[in-house]
Amino acid sequence: MHFLDITYTFLHLQTKQYIYLFNPQNDLALATGGINYVAPPFAMRMAEDLAVLPAFIAEPGSLLITDSDADARWLEQLNGLLALDVHAIGRKELNHLTGYRIMPWGWCLDLRRRLVKWGADRQLLPSKDEIYHLRGLSHRRLTINIHLRLQELLRCQAGNHLPLACPVPVELAVLEDVREFVESHDGCFIKTPWSSSGRGIYHATAGKWTPELEQWCNGALKRQGSVLCEVAFDKVMDLAVEFFACGGKTSVRGFSIFSTDSHSQYHSGIVASQDVLHQRVVELYPQFDVVVEALTRVLDEMVAPHYSGWLGVDMLLYSDAQSASSTHSSGAGGSEGNSPSKIEGEGGSMIASTAGDHTPQSLRASSSILEEQLSCSGSKCCSPSKIEGEGGSMTHQFPAGALRLNPCVELNLRPTMGAVTSVLGDRVVAPGCIGSFCIEQRSSASEPWRSHDAPVIENGRLRGGTLCLTTPSDTALYRALLSIGD
Repeated sequence: MHFLDITYTFLHLQTKQYIYLFNPQNDLALATGGINYVAPPFAMRMAEDLAVLPAFIAEPGSLLITDSDADARWLEQLNGLLALDVHAIGRKELNHLTGYRIMPWGWCLDLRRRLVKWGADRQLLPSKDEIYHLRGLSHRRLTINIHLRLQELLRCQAGNHLPLACPVPVELAVLEDVREFVESHDGCFIKTPWSSSGRGIYHATAGKWTPELEQWCNGALKRQGSVLCEVAFDKVMDLAVEFFACGGKTSVRGFSIFSTDSHSQYHSGIVASQDVLHQRVVELYPQFDVVVEALTRVLDEMVAPHYSGWLGVDMLLYSDAQSASSTHSSGAGGSEGNSPSKIEGEGGSMIASTAGDHTPQSLRASSSILEEQLSCSGSKCCSPSKIEGEGGSMTHQFPAGALRLNPCVELNLRPTMGAVTSVLGDRVVAPGCIGSFCIEQRSSASEPWRSHDAPVIENGRLRGGTLCLTTPSDTALYRALLSIGD
């Protein structure tokens, strides 16, 4: 893989120390565009409970902002177990530091205001104008430009017969035009411009224009001025490519394969070495590397001149064969409507409820493909139970050339859950093992957490059981888990 030379020396970290911050409410703040954003309680609780999560994508020697003594103590325990070499600092300590770069979970005006209030050096933060520009780049409209530029680049390659005839999303600002789009397609997704998957998405089925959909679209058009309309696909696999932009250039940092629930929200991610994940994708779609190389060039042109840091591009493998008798969910996700109470994820909400597995049967079937594709011959550390399906492998249903790739379902100008899983696979999981990552949620502190096997850690790597990545707490409502064979 000439474009993917995954190392964690992070050569760009020669002159500045990075300071990480988990602010999952950022996507919600971008939608409002204001400088004084008040996040809903669940978003603030998620930011508090999962504060140490960025430590797993941070470079050795980095700092992480948290005012919690419990977070600081847990981070030091993780340093001892996994040799992360990431350390906590309080917000007020920013006033005493120089020569650093803030690496948040996304930029918005409200975050800049808060960092200045905490004592951060204004000269080391993006300006208000730069953040305005980043907000523009975060608009889903950019996915249209990425699609068009990708098609142009790939057409220019002589003898290139890529199955990339993916319908391009359209942006519409008039309700009647949205209705016409919905009624002319058997299934489609309507998305608000500033949102992540699982948030601000409506799945219209069977070409039906309903009163509920009309109300939803009216509200979206009034709030954000337009919506993006996309054709639904016969989904085979959700995946993403994780990039890092620095100095005007973009480099591939890893891959992620994940599953979503019925609301297009992140359900769980596979954790394995990047070589394993890459191999499985290429087996299904042999031209994947050519597309990723072209996508890297597109991001060099459109994003890297204006943004530095992690970014993720969600993709979708789907069936386009007439003979495919697939039972996979149709579309880039599968929401029956907007889910206004959850955020984040590989874009969207990353919540796995402790009340049981609510994954629809169609997604269970899709997940079974991932289990089969990622089975590890001769290894006892296989078949991540959190994502295993019930129907067995269905890869035989897709003859060669039957799969298509949607190369840009969405672009996230921030770290993602996929970035976390891509790093965990090479840094934390033991060689030869395959695990799963999810965020568990409970409704109240009195509700017991789901039980898991104790983690088995050898030589700084997880070999079995479940490791809680975020700070254990009797009052937490969210926690990040990495499991192998549990």
